[in-house]
Amino acid sequence: MPRREVTEKEKEKIRKRVQREFPESKALQDIHYHRYVKEIEWQTMTPDEIVKEIKKGANEVKKEMKAAP
Repeated sequence: MPRREVTEKEKEKIRKRVQREFPESKALQDIHYHRYVKEIEWQTMTPDEIVKEIKKGANEVKKEMKAAP
């Protein structure tokens, strides 16, 4: 199944949530914001689809790291 799209309203709720949970750390807010968004996106996906998406993202990061000086 395709991944679920996260609405702007949901994204705003997530932003407020991570700001409450981690008021002193922008880095932790960013990490958990993306984690919560992924949880929503993956609700409609099978475990195999989720693993494929993670591997695809990891390969993209590897390519970026190799290209960086």
